[in-house]
Amino acid sequence: MKASAENARKGRFDGALVQVAHLYYDENLSQQEIADRLKVSRSLIAQYLQRAKDSGIVRIQIVDPDNTCAELAAAIKDATGVRQITVVSNPRGSEALTSRAVAEAAAGFITDQLRDGDTFGLAWGRTISMMVDLLKPSHVPGVDVLPLMGECGHSGLYSQMNQLVMRAAGQIHARAQFLSLPMVVSSSTLRAQLAKEAGIREVIARWDKVNLACVGIGVVPPVPGMVVYIGEEHLPRLTRAGAVGDVCGIYYDREGRIVKSGLEDRIIGITVKQLKTVDCLVAVAFGEDKADSVMGALRTGLLSALFIDKAMAERILAKMRSAGIRKDKARKKH
Repeated sequence: MKASAENARKGRFDGALVQVAHLYYDENLSQQEIADRLKVSRSLIAQYLQRAKDSGIVRIQIVDPDNTCAELAAAIKDATGVRQITVVSNPRGSEALTSRAVAEAAAGFITDQLRDGDTFGLAWGRTISMMVDLLKPSHVPGVDVLPLMGECGHSGLYSQMNQLVMRAAGQIHARAQFLSLPMVVSSSTLRAQLAKEAGIREVIARWDKVNLACVGIGVVPPVPGMVVYIGEEHLPRLTRAGAVGDVCGIYYDREGRIVKSGLEDRIIGITVKQLKTVDCLVAVAFGEDKADSVMGALRTGLLSALFIDKAMAERILAKMRSAGIRKDKARKKH
């Protein structure tokens, strides 16, 4: 009875938020006009409008009148077959605003994608960390959030997977699942033993059931400030093998071919096979220096959606067109 009464009260309150939002956004009444009509204070109307935004009842979409971003997204989509490409503008001279714009676009998409009972997987990344804090509260029940790999031994808040998972779960009112283990362990034997432990076993088993996931895209060689989860000592061999980037510690070359790190049997992280079964795998990245790694990621066939900035999109398309011209010339010679 108590829970039923509480749900009824919440329903009435949400109904009031919806009513106020309609009056303000659809009928263009001022806050004072709404207050007069409902016989309440203007400050209460302001609080209701803020609560409506915070709870996800009201979502504000900002449309850039410059359609260049949409054209770039369509061109990359046609070239790669990835079904959802979103390109955002680069605010002049502001890397921080660019990363936030990419993160915000991805956060809105992910919030819209969540469904009852989903398992939502997260990887690491600075843009991912920002995206998590921009997620809107979800009214979808039964969602679980879990890490797609173990922790990193390096310092840096954005590289701590369990903290990221906990924050995401708090944002969308979901359940958090944790892995209190390093991503790379000392031996394959230890990895096999750890995978059998209760708690660890359950999380790893759920990697087969991830419906929605959001991942960052790493670069080889790494850009300044980037944490290399597997350890930088392994990068020279990967570089010689042609690796340009990674997703969840899975490395690939410019053509999207997987490059073995030699650590596969020591890594506690989701596998290529498991990533291929994810219904919607979202990747976020920004910065022209990541163009090669993002282009390779697009060619792996793993991504369902990509959120990037305009400068990167232009660089990717230029590289694709240049490669196409070289291939055409090579064919003509033969």
